[in-house]
Amino acid sequence: MARRGSSGKGRGNKSSRSRTPTQRHYPRTARLNALLTEIVADYFELVEEPEFGFLTVTGVDVDSDLNVAQVFFSIFDDTGEDDDEVLDALADHRSRVQRAIASQAKLRKTPEVVFQFDPAVRAGARIDSILATIDDGAEQDGADQDEAEQDGADGDGAGDTPGSEQT
Repeated sequence: MARRGSSGKGRGNKSSRSRTPTQRHYPRTARLNALLTEIVADYFELVEEPEFGFLTVTGVDVDSDLNVAQVFFSIFDDTGEDDDEVLDALADHRSRVQRAIASQAKLRKTPEVVFQFDPAVRAGARIDSILATIDDGAEQDGADQDEAEQDGADGDGAGDTPGSEQT
């Protein structure tokens, strides 16, 4: 009589288990973030609101207990002047976005959706504008320096070297 489990086919043998292609090597919240980003982005592709302009969903961050999903977005040519209008328009769509999440993502509980401007996009835009002003200043300084060199090379010898005055 053979002993049960000695053939290696028992329930306790982990080597007989193989990973299915649907299992991932990263946490559930990361997979859920990616899924919700796709669902919310697909929803806003179908919506035509003049307040949104060119709205991009840059990411979703679901907290660990799956109660709140922060949706980060950016708007092309964002000056920051109509932030309240955009957030009000997004708040009007919040329940429909949650309904889309509930119907497409098979979750026991749909997280509450909260919209926020993506701080990384705004910080990047601010850095770009600072670098552009520095670059413009450097170009202006270079033009001033070239002009000064042109003035000094007139050939009269005046002002060529400091302290060398002609008498």
